Amino acid sequence: MFRSIPKTLVQTGLALALLASPAVAEFPEKEVTITVGFGPGGGVDTITRAASDALSASLGEPVVVENQPGAGGGLALTALKAKPADGYNLAAAISTTISFDPHTSNVSFGIDDFEFIGAFGVFPEALVALPSRGWTNFSDVVAAAKDAPDGLTYASTTSLDRVVMKAISEKEGIVLKPVPTKGGAEAVAEVLGGHVDFAYSSGTYYAQAAAGELMVLAGLGTDPVPGFETAPTLKGLGYDISSVNMVVYLAPLGIPAEAKAKLVAAFEEAAKSQPLLDVLAKRNMGSFILTGDEFATQIRAQSAQFKAAME
Repeated sequence: MFRSIPKTLVQTGLALALLASPAVAEFPEKEVTITVGFGPGGGVDTITRAASDALSASLGEPVVVENQPGAGGGLALTALKAKPADGYNLAAAISTTISFDPHTSNVSFGIDDFEFIGAFGVFPEALVALPSRGWTNFSDVVAAAKDAPDGLTYASTTSLDRVVMKAISEKEGIVLKPVPTKGGAEAVAEVLGGHVDFAYSSGTYYAQAAAGELMVLAGLGTDPVPGFETAPTLKGLGYDISSVNMVVYLAPLGIPAEAKAKLVAAFEEAAKSQPLLDVLAKRNMGSFILTGDEFATQIRAQSAQFKAAME
C-alpha cells in the first residue's frame, strides 16, 4: 500500500533541487577577444581599439584586442574558423577578405563559415590621377585608352582592383595594364611621380586629393566618395560592379543566439562612441555601420557580385 507524499514536501524537494542545480550563465561571463587580421597601427587595428572601450562597457566584460596579421586578414579568419563557437572569439578583417578572397585565392574558409556581427566605416576606395592629365572622371580615362595603341597603366595594390579593371577592359575593348605596388602609399607615389597613368587606392590618396594634387576619377562604392561628391561611381558610369569595403567583425559559425544578439547590440552601441567616430572621420570613412542580418545580406550580395565578375 502506497502513501501519498504531502504536497509541501514535494514543493520543498523541488526548491532544494533547483538550489542545488548550477545556475545557467548568461553571456558574457568573461573577456571577449577580437583578433585583428592586420598589424598594429593600421586602419583595422586603430578602429578596433577605438571601439573596444565602448564594446566593453556595453558587454560588461573586458574586450581584448590582439593582432594576427597576414594574407590580408586571411590568417585571422582561418584561425577563427577553428575556435570555439561560444561568442568569446571574434576576428576583425575587411569585407573583401571574406567576400572576394575565397573566389580568387586558395583559402580554407568561405562565407558560410562565420556569423556576421558588425561592420564599421567604408574605405573611400577610388581611382585617382594627376590633375594635369586633364581628365574630369573615369570616362575620360576610357576614351584616352581607346586612343592609346599600347593602352594605359595603373598602380595596383590588390587582386580586387585587377579584377575590376579587367572587367572594364573587356567591356570597353581597351588595355589597362596593372603595375603592382606594395600598398597605397607606393601607388600614390607612382601617380605623383608620373610613372603610371592612374591608380587604385583604398584611401591613402585622400590628403593629396584634398590638397588638389590628385584628381578623384571615380569611386568604387555605391555612394560617392565623401568630400568628392562630384566624382561619379563606377556603377554610376554603367559598370555593374562596386566595392563597399568595410572593417568587419565575424564570429565562428554556430554561436548561441543569445551571445550573437548581445554582440550585435554592443556593436550598435559602440558605433555611437566619440573615439570611434573621430578615428573614422580622420580616415574619411564616414560613420557607416551594419550589424547582424543586414550585414550578412550585404556581404553575401558582394560575394555573389565578385563571383560573377571572376567568371
